[in-house]
Amino acid sequence: MHNPECCDRRGCALPVITTFAEQALCLDHFCSRSYEFLNGMDERGQPSAAAKLPTAEQIRTADECARKTLDICMSKLLLNNLERARLLDILLWCGDVVSSLGPKRNVPRSPEGHGRHEKSASWREASRIAIRN
Repeated sequence: MHNPECCDRRGCALPVITTFAEQALCLDHFCSRSYEFLNGMDERGQPSAAAKLPTAEQIRTADECARKTLDICMSKLLLNNLERARLLDILLWCGDVVSSLGPKRNVPRSPEGHGRHEKSASWREASRIAIRN
């Protein structure tokens, strides 16, 4: 009988860290499963790479993967440098997939037409000019 607190992968007795694609996985198998998914989507080097956009399902899966990765990173789990590097790589790669459809059109903008950072940068510049005068 399978222990529900252990990883779903055959022969793995490590504790479950997260679920991904309806599987309860340890950290190593989560990373492996994430890379399997991302490598399957990787179209670099393919002749039709520019024309091939991810499907809605692939984007949802990449979003789930990114969220699970963040959950692991924000948990109290002690991670070594290699584990942190793998998780960062997965997170960045998922971000590339999710953002591959271009900028979201429903992102709210401030009334002045500037984003939060642009507005604060212009405010800082105006403050510097006022101080000099």
